[in-house]
Amino acid sequence: MKINIAYAPDDKYINQTIVSMVSAIENNKENEIEFIIIYSKLSEKSIDKLNGIAGCKLRLLKVDENIFTAFPLSHWLTVQAWFRTKLPDLCLDLNKVIYLDCDTLVRQNLTELFNTDIDNKYIAGVKDVWGVDRYCKKLNMKSGIYVNSGMLLMNLKYCRQEHFFDKIREFALKNPKLIEFGDQDPINKIADECKVILHPKFNFMDTWWRGGYYEFEGKEEQDYLEAGKNPVIAHLTGLKPAFKGCGNRFKDEWWEYAKLTNIYAELKDDYEKSKIPTEPLKDKLFSIKNKYEGKTKTKILTVLGLKFVLSKQKRN
Repeated sequence: MKINIAYAPDDKYINQTIVSMVSAIENNKENEIEFIIIYSKLSEKSIDKLNGIAGCKLRLLKVDENIFTAFPLSHWLTVQAWFRTKLPDLCLDLNKVIYLDCDTLVRQNLTELFNTDIDNKYIAGVKDVWGVDRYCKKLNMKSGIYVNSGMLLMNLKYCRQEHFFDKIREFALKNPKLIEFGDQDPINKIADECKVILHPKFNFMDTWWRGGYYEFEGKEEQDYLEAGKNPVIAHLTGLKPAFKGCGNRFKDEWWEYAKLTNIYAELKDDYEKSKIPTEPLKDKLFSIKNKYEGKTKTKILTVLGLKFVLSKQKRN
């Protein structure tokens, strides 16, 4: 079976992308994997790294960044995040693709995911771990379900038929002040009632960096906790395993796949040079931040090192 997997890296994230690609190859040896790399500015060194992956069928697609002029960005969101929305028009020969963020780890076979029925749907995705009610209200969504775009099964054929990218662009340019998470917001808005919701095992997000905080309840909570034991795809949100200070439950496993890459020595060297993040001095003097612990979210005011609880919210 042929499975198409797309990424949109820049030079900064190329090494993490390669680890993700190798993990997909290792767990899908009975499938034919074609990787699609959408990029605008990749160095020759990065291209060589990609071409050096053993057993890798590669499709490199260069994108003109000018297409995304005036699309909303942020200090942590680069233009590459928008590239996935152009996949339907860049891959005219394909009807379906799995899009993955660079910080994902493929831990199992992807056949079940790729075979998911998404006829007459734009995408299939996994519900985000927090903020869903607020995001849906902000975007005036009808479905009440907001998905994380770090893993998307995309129906490219249907997206082309329904001019998905044109709709994304129109919403993004008309509503820049509404958009908080780049492409993820308009993708959810346009695919509002035209998407398939997947089990969290296909995009499991360990929220270690927020004290394990999540907002699932009932059956959704049971599925999330079950998915965390053995997910098909782990989405390594927060500080990445390639740097000191990462507390993700899958960090050691990530390094096992890193050992299989052509860049392991470089990854180890970068890791040794990295430093565990510390709280900036300005935040120690004055800040208002949320502290997360399990299902409890506490708003903390810090003044000259003294901390005061402003509010505490605990989900059932």
